[in-house]
Amino acid sequence: MTLTKEKYENIANSLQYCTKAFIDGKHVDSSSGETFTTENPATGKEIAKITCCDERDVDRAVAAAREAFEDRRWAGLHPAERKKILCKFAELIDKNRDELAVMETLDSGKPIKDTVEIDLPETINTIEWHAEAADKMDGQLTSSGDQSISMIVREPIGVVAAVIPWNFPMLMATWKFAPILATGNSLIIKPAKLTTLTMLRLTEFAAEAGIPDGVLNVVPGHGDVAGKALALHPDVDLITFTGSTVVGKKLLEYSGQSNSKRVLLEMGGKSPSIVMPDIKDIDAAAEQLAFAIFWNMGENCSANSRLIVHRDIKDRLIERLIEKAKEWVTGDPLDPAFNLGAMVEKPHMEKVLGYIEKGKAEGAKLIYGGQQLFPDSGGYFVSPTIFDQVTPDMTIAREEIFGPVLSVLTCKDEKEAIAMANDSEYGLHASIYTDDLDTAHRMSRAVRAGTVSLNCYSEGDITTPFGGYKQSGFFGRDKSMLANSQYTELKTIWIPVR
Repeated sequence: MTLTKEKYENIANSLQYCTKAFIDGKHVDSSSGETFTTENPATGKEIAKITCCDERDVDRAVAAAREAFEDRRWAGLHPAERKKILCKFAELIDKNRDELAVMETLDSGKPIKDTVEIDLPETINTIEWHAEAADKMDGQLTSSGDQSISMIVREPIGVVAAVIPWNFPMLMATWKFAPILATGNSLIIKPAKLTTLTMLRLTEFAAEAGIPDGVLNVVPGHGDVAGKALALHPDVDLITFTGSTVVGKKLLEYSGQSNSKRVLLEMGGKSPSIVMPDIKDIDAAAEQLAFAIFWNMGENCSANSRLIVHRDIKDRLIERLIEKAKEWVTGDPLDPAFNLGAMVEKPHMEKVLGYIEKGKAEGAKLIYGGQQLFPDSGGYFVSPTIFDQVTPDMTIAREEIFGPVLSVLTCKDEKEAIAMANDSEYGLHASIYTDDLDTAHRMSRAVRAGTVSLNCYSEGDITTPFGGYKQSGFFGRDKSMLANSQYTELKTIWIPVR
């Protein structure tokens, strides 16, 4: 249930922040004693100082995780027992959902409406779903004849490191740690430096739920220090990452330089929406198109930031799209009346505004928005923005902006639309709008993307895998039973019958 702005402000004023690293079941300072500041993107003011971990702290966390894995305090539990503890973890999150929603909003700039209605429910559901899967990962017997028995079993891979992005701090963390823990692994999480508070708070609920010491560890800090140390560590068996393609490639290098640890990457996107001329409900399409780019201030790797529209329908669609864009109102993130909040930090806001200027300089036509909002607030707000007359070679059509900026491109037929959609180094998500069933099937197969949604913007649900083609991903998939299985090793056991 959504509360009033006043009640959320009261919760904000009463928050107690957990700011220390979590290693081997204890909240601890870093070896160096250093801290970093986290701020409220809506005001630019400091919220708290957070422990800043370095290589020594990563060594401590990995050692604790390895010891916990080797003595099987978690991996050795019956899967049904792990399920019970993880469900208790989810229950504690549910009991404290308003506190967590406010904390997430203050730390990230996300609108409270989203953290209450989307992030928290999906966080809880993710933990519960993967917990329920813990005792449902069956092995198998192969057809080896009467003279032998051959078994294929799955075992936890060991010590896993997870590097988490800042755009969905809690939800992306659970996409990683829920299947990792459900399958019996030990874990070290490196949350994004910009959004650390809720993950540190979750460690308190994890301990209360009964997750043993050393099984879940959290090391806040700089990506090029703590994150790099995890990726290079010889005793980490797998590293999973969601974030930029540039950083993902570095993690692959670090794996090769160390112990060739398994690497799972979910990276950038420049996702297209294609609107064909046979679509009848233009209003519904425009509503979904606006949601696909403006939701979460466009800070979403699967945001449909390229609109490829058939020339016969373009003018009517853009007219409706602008009307829908007006419904995406920016304001105080703690006020549930607003559905857009602040960009995560000043440098990111400046980067987005720089792309807007680049679009204008390269000849795109700005038809809506395109400016910083509320500069006197101290916060980092950018208006929803739409460019028309964008060509495929323009910077705003090729590079991931990670902000509320939509580029409109025009196509003359299906073949050109598909060519434009696939003309990208990324392949995370795509949406196709058509009322013709044959066209829907044909185009959804032709677009090279990990997820294709038809007549809507959707990433699917917890049962469907999420990840991308090309430079949007590297082997890994979040969500679904595939997420559980990728954190396990396959073992064959061969038994002669005498």
